[in-house]
Amino acid sequence: MLNLTRIICLSLLSISSYCGATDYYVNDSDLTGDVYTTSVGSNSNSGTSASSPKATLSNLLASHIGSFNSGDVIYVDAGTYFTTDANLSFGSSLNGVSIVGAGSLLTFFDNNSTSTDANRWANVTGSNITIQGIFLTGYNYGLGGASTLNFSGANNITITDVQVNENSSGGGASAIVISGGSIIDFVGGGSNCNPASSSVAGGGVNVEGNGNIVSFTDYSITGNAKSLQGGSGIYISGDNTTFVTVTNSRISDNVNTSSQGGAAVYLSGANLTISGSCIEGNATHSGSGPKYGGAITLTRGSTFTASNCNFSNNSVANSGKGGAISINTSFSGSGSAASANLTSCNFNGNTATSEGNHIYLRVGSGNAASVVVDECTFSSTSQDIRQDNSGTVTVTNSGTSLSLSGSNTTNNNIAPMTVANTLCPASTVPCFSLLSVELVEFYSVCENGSTTLIWTTASEVNNDYFLLEKVNADGSFTTVTTVNGSDDSQNEITYSYSDHQTREEITYYRLSQVDYDGTREVFDIISSKLCSTSNATTVHYSQETGELMLFNYSGSLENLSGLSLVSMVGNQVATDDVSLQNASKASVQLLKPLAAGNYLVRLLFNDREEMVKLFVH
Repeated sequence: MLNLTRIICLSLLSISSYCGATDYYVNDSDLTGDVYTTSVGSNSNSGTSASSPKATLSNLLASHIGSFNSGDVIYVDAGTYFTTDANLSFGSSLNGVSIVGAGSLLTFFDNNSTSTDANRWANVTGSNITIQGIFLTGYNYGLGGASTLNFSGANNITITDVQVNENSSGGGASAIVISGGSIIDFVGGGSNCNPASSSVAGGGVNVEGNGNIVSFTDYSITGNAKSLQGGSGIYISGDNTTFVTVTNSRISDNVNTSSQGGAAVYLSGANLTISGSCIEGNATHSGSGPKYGGAITLTRGSTFTASNCNFSNNSVANSGKGGAISINTSFSGSGSAASANLTSCNFNGNTATSEGNHIYLRVGSGNAASVVVDECTFSSTSQDIRQDNSGTVTVTNSGTSLSLSGSNTTNNNIAPMTVANTLCPASTVPCFSLLSVELVEFYSVCENGSTTLIWTTASEVNNDYFLLEKVNADGSFTTVTTVNGSDDSQNEITYSYSDHQTREEITYYRLSQVDYDGTREVFDIISSKLCSTSNATTVHYSQETGELMLFNYSGSLENLSGLSLVSMVGNQVATDDVSLQNASKASVQLLKPLAAGNYLVRLLFNDREEMVKLFVH
C-alpha cells in the first residue's frame, strides 16, 4: 500500500520524480520468486534501481540516511534475510516512506534467535510510515524490552500483511509493543505463536499507556503464551484516551499462566471495541487461584464493547471465574467503574471451574462493575452469568433458559432475533516454523521390479518443490528427480516416485524440500534393497522419533514376530517386539537413539529369518 502522497504523484504524472519520490530496492542472493528486482543483492550496489539492489535493508537505510522523502518506497524482494537486519530505526528521517515486501509468505526476516538481549527488528518513532508484506521471526530474545516491533510516539502508521510469528519473549514485552500515544492501523497479517518463558512475559501485542489509538482489521492473534502478565493475546493498559478496535479478526488459542489472567485480552483502564470476530479456545490457568477470565479480563476503569462476536470454548481453571469474560474492579486500573456491553454475540462451550461459565462480575473497593447483554445466545449451563458482590447484570432478548446468579440481575426472558455474524481469518494453530514442511514419513517399497519412494507431509508452508537424490559409488549424491510441492497446506499429502534405474544391492536415497526463496531443508537418508524379488524388505530409521519402519510391498510382513539389531562388528544393539500396522508395514520404537554407522537388522518370521542392512547417517 503506497501512502496518499505517493498515489497522488503517480496519478498526476506516472513517474515518481514529479514529486521528488524515489524507489529503493533490496534483494537477497537469489532471484527465486522475485517480483521487484532483476539482480541479486549486493551492499556495494546503489539500491536505487531494480538492477542494483542492496543485500540488506539495514545497509540501504545507512547508505541513504538523510536522503529519504515522503512518498519514497523501499521494495524488499522475496527471500530470506537471515540474521542480516536487527535493531533498525524508523524515525523522522523515514516520515512518509513505505517499506514494501513481496508478501508475508515471500519476504522473511529471520534473526535465528541469535541475540543475547533485546534484539528487535525495528523501533518505529516516525509518522506516516507504511510497512507491508513481510514475515518477522527469530527476534525478541533476551531479558530486556525485547519486542520484535516497537512503536513509541509513532503517528499514522499502517502495518499491512505483516506476520510477527514465533519470536521469543523478552523482559515484560510482547512481540509487538505500542506506547507513547501512538496511532497504528494493522490490516491483515498477525502476531502468532509467540511463547513465554519462566522469567519473562511473552505474548502477542502490548498496548501500554495513555493516548494510544490502535486498530486491528482482518488480523490474527493466536497461539501466544504469557507467564508474568495478563493478556497473552493483547495486553491493554491506559486511561479513557486509549482506544483499541478489533474488527473481523481472530483471537484464539492463547494461554495465560500469570496471576492476572485474561488469555485473549487483559484490559486495564482503557477502551476496547471488538466486532465480527472470533474469540475461541483461550485458556487461563496456573498453580494457584482464583484465576479470572478465560478469554477477557476487565479491571477498574475499563470499557468493553462487543458485537457480532463468537466466544467459544474458552476456559479458566484453578478456582476459575468467568470462562469467557471476567470483570473485576478489585484489580487496579486508571478510573473506577468497569463495564461491558455485549450485542449479538454467541457464547458456547466456555467453562469456569468455580463461577460464571460465560461471564463473571465482581465489585472491589466500591468500584462499580456492570454488564449489559442484548440479542446474545448462550449454550445454557448451571451458571452462565455470575454476579458477585453488588455488580449489575442486565439481559434482554437473549433466551429463556439463561442461568443468572447473584443479586442485581435482570432478564426479560425473550429469545434473540439475531445471531452473531463473524468474519474471521483462519487460525495458525498448531503453530508453524519457518521451515516449511512437517514430514510424517519417508520410505521405499518394491513395485514391479522398481524402487518406489514414498513420503507424506502433515503440513506445508511456502513449499516450492522436493528434491530426491541417491548416493553414487563415490559417496556423493546425484539428483534423481524433483517433485512439485503443494505451496501452502494444512492437510496430509502423500507423494511418490518410482526409480527404474536401481542396480546396486543397496541404494541410499536422500529427500530435501526447497522453499520459493531457495531455502533448503534436508530430511533423513533411507536405504533400499535391490528390487529383484517380490519379498524384499526395506528398513528406515528416523533420527527424530527413534523409530524403525519396515516395509514390504508384497505384504509378507504379516508373519513377522520380532527383530534384533546388531552393529557390523557383532554387538547387539536392540531387540524388540514389532508393531504390525498392516501386512506391508511394521514399526519398532527403539529406547535409545542409534549412532551413525552400519547395522544388520535380523527379522524373525514364524517360518524363517531375514537379514537386512541398515545405514544410519
